[in-house]
Amino acid sequence: MAEDGAKTCGFSLMFMFLIFISCTCSASEFELLLSIKSSIHDPLQSFSNWNLSISFCQWKGIVCDNSTHVTKIELSGKNFSGKFPESIFHFPYIETIDLSNNQLVGEIPIINVSSCLSLRFLNLSNNNFTGQLLIKGSNPSLQVLDLSNNMLSDKFPEEIGLFSGLEYLDLGGNVLVGTIPKSISNLTGLQFLTLASNQLIGEIPGELGLMKSLKWIYLGYNNLSGGIPVEIGELASLNHLDLVSNNLTGEIPSSLGNLTDLQYLFLYLNKLTGPIPRSIFDLKKLISLDLSDNFLSGEIPEILIQLQNLEVFHLFSNNFTGKIPNALSSLPRLRVLQLWSNKFSGEIPQNLGKQNNLTLLDLSTNTLTGKIPQSLCESGILFKFILFSNSLEGEIPKSLSHCKSLKASTAPKQPTLR
Repeated sequence: MAEDGAKTCGFSLMFMFLIFISCTCSASEFELLLSIKSSIHDPLQSFSNWNLSISFCQWKGIVCDNSTHVTKIELSGKNFSGKFPESIFHFPYIETIDLSNNQLVGEIPIINVSSCLSLRFLNLSNNNFTGQLLIKGSNPSLQVLDLSNNMLSDKFPEEIGLFSGLEYLDLGGNVLVGTIPKSISNLTGLQFLTLASNQLIGEIPGELGLMKSLKWIYLGYNNLSGGIPVEIGELASLNHLDLVSNNLTGEIPSSLGNLTDLQYLFLYLNKLTGPIPRSIFDLKKLISLDLSDNFLSGEIPEILIQLQNLEVFHLFSNNFTGKIPNALSSLPRLRVLQLWSNKFSGEIPQNLGKQNNLTLLDLSTNTLTGKIPQSLCESGILFKFILFSNSLEGEIPKSLSHCKSLKASTAPKQPTLR
């Protein structure tokens, strides 16, 4: 690296996993690209045209601006191996770096996010990077940061709030520990937040309610505890909320009924108690509702009929009581209905399946009585049907024996149920 002409836009930071965008112009962009090529094993020969016969702006995966400065390096899914090419952060006008879906290893070099303000998109997901995730410096231009599905470890960085321009943040599928810092609420423009499949602990910060741009929250498969913050109900743009497989306790906040754009609500595998708030049944855009594997109780009201877009309804492994609501029969898009392992009683709704598109129906391990309705395979696409451990009676309907799509039934070798 030549001594003359070196322009550094930041200073070195000593961390184990650090992000440093050094806008260093001491080496030509041509030389920097060659150094990337030399540091990576390329079994698919994606670098086959990286040679002097054409301009580097025409090399595969390289995009330049009108001044022939490299602005994008897009080398996703090339089956690269080897260590992270440190020189990739030395391009002074770089806007996009995408090395996702490769087999690169080692620690990512220091990134000082305040030192190269041109970077807008950084995707290093689905590699084998290790080390600590520590950040210093601010960069209001960075919009996308995806470091998911690596092996990054240690505490979740408090400094994440310095990325004030972020719209997309995915750190899922790593080994991050500690709590979610309240500073994350500084990311007021964030739309997609994924921290799933780490080892995060503590409560979900109520400050998430300040992030009004959020459309997607995925915090599942951690060790988060405490209640679901009522402030989440203030996120009017939210259409996907996934908090599954944590240790969340308490009742489902009725404030979630304010999320009128919500399409997917996943709260399964927690320790939630109490009834489903009636306000949840006002979420008319819901497509999938999964509250299974909790300690929820109470009856399911007939106002369920308002969920006309519902396709998947999972309430299994809870303590629900009362009758299965007739309203389920009037949900035209309902495909999957799993209510097994509860305390539902009474008869199966007689018109269930007549107006639905049922493919999977599991009502087993309840205290249901009466006969099996004739209409369950009306859709002609029912492939799984489970009713064991109830108190049903009468004959198995002939309509089920003619249901060609059916792969499993309650008692296929018996003419009657007892």
